[in-house]
Amino acid sequence: MYKILIDSTKRREKTVTITKNVGGDDVVVSKKEGDLDIVKAIMDILEENDIKKSEVSEIASNLGPGSFTGLKIGVTIANIFNWALGNKKVSEMDIPEYGRDPNITLKNFS
Repeated sequence: MYKILIDSTKRREKTVTITKNVGGDDVVVSKKEGDLDIVKAIMDILEENDIKKSEVSEIASNLGPGSFTGLKIGVTIANIFNWALGNKKVSEMDIPEYGRDPNITLKNFS
């Protein structure tokens, strides 16, 4: 079975890695890095390596700390894929660990 790892701790630098467990060790099958669309990168990696979605046992995301937006994106994608593939129930979903309160500035519209 395969495992997909998402690292989106930096908002504009993301990594999607797919590994396969061989003899108890996780071996990297493919990796994409950069300012990429995570979902497209996952689909591309699966297609390029002729891997079926049913062969993916887990999709994990780096939970943080890191960029508020980046973590939110990565964890949400991992949660949706895990739920859609039947790997996790809603009650088992991951929650990002931001490391601090988000720095959100309210716009002044006056």
